[in-house]
Amino acid sequence: MKNQESNKIILKASAGTGKTYRLSLEYIYNLLKNIDFKNIVVVTFTKKATAEIKERIFDFLYQVAFEKSKGIELKKNLKEIYNLSEDDFDKEKLQNIYFEMLKNKEDIRIYTIDSFTNRIFKQAIAPYFEISSFETLDSESNDFYEKIFKKIMDNENYYKKFEFLIEEVGEKKEIKNYVKIIEELVEFQKKYVIAKDFELKEDKQDNQKKVLEVFDFLTPLQEIYSEVKIFSEEKGKNISECFNDKLFEIFDQIKKESENSSEKKIEIVIKNLEKLLDSKIKNYYNGKFIRKKELTETLQELQKNFLDKFSKYILKNKVYPFHNKLKEFCEFLYDLVRREKISSKKFTHDDISIYTYEFIFDKNLKFIENNKFTQDFFEIIGGNIDTIMVDEFQDTSILQWKILKLIMDCAKNIICVGDEKQSIYGWRDGEKELFENLDEIVDGSKVETLKKSYRSYKAVIENVNKIYCDYDEKSNWNYEKVDYKAEDAEYQKGYFEFKINELESKKSLTEKRIFKNIIQMIENKEIKNLGKSCIVAGKNKYLSEIASELNAHNIPYTLKSNKSILEHSAVNPIYRLIKYFLYNNFQYLLEFLRSDLIGCLNSHVKYILENKNIIEIFMKNSKEEDFDLFLENFDFNFDFEKNKNENNENNENTKNINIERIEKREREKEKKEEIKDEKIEKKYEDKEEIEDKEKDKEIKIKKEELLKYKKINLIERNGFLFSDVLSKIKKLKKLSENLNSKTKKENFSLEVIKDFEITNFYSTNSDIKNIFEFFNILKSHTDLFDFINYIEEKKEDIKQFGSEDKNAINLMTVHKSKGLEFDTVFYYKCKRMSKSSRNETSKIKTFIQFDRNFEKVTEFLVTLKKYEKLILRDEKYKKIRELEEEKEKIEEINRDYVALTRAKKNLILLFDIKKSSEKYCDELTEKLIEKYKDCLYLNESENYSNGEIYEEINEIKKIKNMKETTILDLKKILPYFSDNIAKNDRNSSKINLEKEFKRKKGLAMHYYFEHILTDVENEKKVATSAIFSRYGNMIGKNNIFEMIERMNNFIQRNLEIYNPKYKVYNEFEIYDDEKMEKRIIDRINIDEKNKKIYIFDYKTGYEPEKNEKYKEQIENYKRILSKKVGKSYEIITQILEV
Repeated sequence: MKNQESNKIILKASAGTGKTYRLSLEYIYNLLKNIDFKNIVVVTFTKKATAEIKERIFDFLYQVAFEKSKGIELKKNLKEIYNLSEDDFDKEKLQNIYFEMLKNKEDIRIYTIDSFTNRIFKQAIAPYFEISSFETLDSESNDFYEKIFKKIMDNENYYKKFEFLIEEVGEKKEIKNYVKIIEELVEFQKKYVIAKDFELKEDKQDNQKKVLEVFDFLTPLQEIYSEVKIFSEEKGKNISECFNDKLFEIFDQIKKESENSSEKKIEIVIKNLEKLLDSKIKNYYNGKFIRKKELTETLQELQKNFLDKFSKYILKNKVYPFHNKLKEFCEFLYDLVRREKISSKKFTHDDISIYTYEFIFDKNLKFIENNKFTQDFFEIIGGNIDTIMVDEFQDTSILQWKILKLIMDCAKNIICVGDEKQSIYGWRDGEKELFENLDEIVDGSKVETLKKSYRSYKAVIENVNKIYCDYDEKSNWNYEKVDYKAEDAEYQKGYFEFKINELESKKSLTEKRIFKNIIQMIENKEIKNLGKSCIVAGKNKYLSEIASELNAHNIPYTLKSNKSILEHSAVNPIYRLIKYFLYNNFQYLLEFLRSDLIGCLNSHVKYILENKNIIEIFMKNSKEEDFDLFLENFDFNFDFEKNKNENNENNENTKNINIERIEKREREKEKKEEIKDEKIEKKYEDKEEIEDKEKDKEIKIKKEELLKYKKINLIERNGFLFSDVLSKIKKLKKLSENLNSKTKKENFSLEVIKDFEITNFYSTNSDIKNIFEFFNILKSHTDLFDFINYIEEKKEDIKQFGSEDKNAINLMTVHKSKGLEFDTVFYYKCKRMSKSSRNETSKIKTFIQFDRNFEKVTEFLVTLKKYEKLILRDEKYKKIRELEEEKEKIEEINRDYVALTRAKKNLILLFDIKKSSEKYCDELTEKLIEKYKDCLYLNESENYSNGEIYEEINEIKKIKNMKETTILDLKKILPYFSDNIAKNDRNSSKINLEKEFKRKKGLAMHYYFEHILTDVENEKKVATSAIFSRYGNMIGKNNIFEMIERMNNFIQRNLEIYNPKYKVYNEFEIYDDEKMEKRIIDRINIDEKNKKIYIFDYKTGYEPEKNEKYKEQIENYKRILSKKVGKSYEIITQILEV
């Protein structure tokens, strides 16, 4: 096929319409156009999408090149879409491309947008920063911002630059607010780098006019005071009563200032800015007294006049100067932050994007000429780009677009795929308008729309169409009807349902929650195939609530969480217990006992607190391990104070306590000397006798109090005995003091699990995996102190595991579900307010606007929250904010749309929504009622269903009745603890360790040979470096040296294998169509001249060529390969002993 002219396509693809399929076809088409795969770049937004596209491309190319079953349909589609003929398909050329791509996978340029910028950063910017390696973070820690703030405060010059912010914010004692401002400004940098060159256009006015303007806004305020004063005098009322009670003081202060002290008056107004702008204060006057229409209209007009003029004054005299000062400070701050990041060698994805952008657009580096990248830049990113494909384009940010645009301007072919209806990343600066206007921005592009869903069944598609056709005519949200596979009988089925529950006015523990219907449907076997079902919700907190309910009913689920493992319900109580063991902090013990795992009630906590001293003696000092026996034999004359002091040797007060003891002894001595006569002695003895009796009585009462635990001994929630729990804690505490070997750590871990029946209480795969991971981390540290220090430092990085049960229901946020599909989708929505509040906690507020093509910044302003309401009285800033609010509204519609289009067969909507003024405070809920009003009227409820729940019978596995509690035997946890698990199993653990070590050596050997093709001497150097880098620490350098010597001897004995006449493929990946599995062949040599293919399999051990298992394996490779190449090559196999 001859090279063709450039091709620029904007592909608009609704959910499920096959965009990944089409993108993969575009890739094959470009190969057919003789474009080298090394010059095709595909950019996606997730690692999952990257893997999926790569897999599809390999599969499509293989199917077409080798004329497999799916290849016929693929060729047909390629012909129809691109107007190709049979002559355009060169089978041999495509096969060669397929093998080349397999051989040179590292040259396939399919990236996430983050990995693409990472590549530029790693190859050009990191060396520029003089760092050879760095760590990539998802987000920056709060510690980082505190560190930056401390640097500013500790340096006098830095502080002077920051001082204006302290004066403006005015919260000198609230340090955390300034740390928050630093954080906001650092996060703001990705917008700042684009907009920083924008200059505010201030009106230049003479001094005379400025003076007039200063007085101007005071006049309406003074007129308000005068009007109210006249009214109060006429009615004989106190003037203070006629003003809003929160504002009179301000008017009174202004009035008291002399006519010539305008500056002081202005100062008063600015100082009381927040009160004057309080949205709760509608009128400055008191509406209870002032009701006369003419007067109220006059006062309201004066109030509006004041706010309008005051707004202009604040903009010119406060906001604009602050904006310019803040820009100067940002330049300093970003330089300080950059130096800190370079020093720590830690960068977030945002940092990498920002520094890449700055690097590319640095005029001194000359990477851009005539608005196009130079050849120098393309060398950095891995070569020229003839074709660029961008997936999920609607999620592209302006910063990313600025880089992509320059690449597009150099590419012959552009394919951008997206769906503005699925733009849900505004919070990450995704800009859907870019995709909406892309056909105007990219010259010569044409728009294609995919309108047929290959995902969803009839009931789902028809109801989604019904909901979204003519959804919102007021906003810029467009929806075109989507077709389903009407020609396929299977797709005529499906189920749609929605149920709306009105929430109570105030949240309560007893209020009905609609998500519990999911539990009922599963327990009633309405939904059986849990592994292909998903519960989608807007927020993680709702998923956590649902997960708790599923756990309570023992229903397996998968919840991939961004939360720390320490927050996992199964791990948190164990962690509290271990912290108690280490720190002897009674609070941790209480938290453990109050956890769901143990289930202690208030009565138990009361008992513990009242008898804290005695329980501490039991835990720390008593040789008795049983709590019952300990109390029976307890000596109530025990000196608690002495015990306390003896157990706190490092206490600062120890010296004072000892002095007090000496003084006490002296006093007792003096007292005895004073008792000389019998009468006094008798009185003293009588007193002692009384004291003894009182003490005995006190001991008796105390003993009775202590033994009261027997009345509450049974912890009814979980069936534990309170005394047993304390005894077990003591035993484990003793074990925890000596964890100096792997075996002891494993035994300690198992004892904790066994004693508190943890795997009975937390029994899902998710629970088990998190418990296992927690103890595995513990096992890798020398002691508890080391372990807790590590896990506290890394807790944000160590995320919770989800269950991987095949028949576990999936739980995901809308954002996580994007790009996925499930047979059954439950979309749960909970809403109590009609409008989601904007980021009210933010101290910094920004206004930024671009032209239609996103080339230039047309407005840019950064200010403080306290000025926002006044700024919004300016039309241009008001319009910017209104556009932002409109975007937020559309993004919520998009989130709902994404959730509804994940379903293949069954879509069930369950909404807990609050009503406000007879309307639900959720747009989708109101649309459902509007669109289905006739059906709802007939049902006399706000529930609707259509079709029948459909699940393929052969996919459904038998599952146990969820009402039965599955008790997870301790044996099921044992496989998670590797090596020497039990005390008496050391031989088997040794075998496991040896087996694992042998496996690692095998992997290392293959990794070395993977680098040896035909240039043996040079490639041995590369292979040596590679094996040390990957396996040096794992296997040990001495072992590696021995292995290299052995492998080099093997190469020397078998030099013919490494003859340059062969075309070589190492670690060759091949697909077994019969067994539906991938296989990896160690080495393939192709002798094109003699039409022979040699399959080599490296094996260690004695005479591996005689091993039947190995022989069967290599023959299987031969069978698979012969099917793919036919009879044109002779295939020879050989097992090689290394």
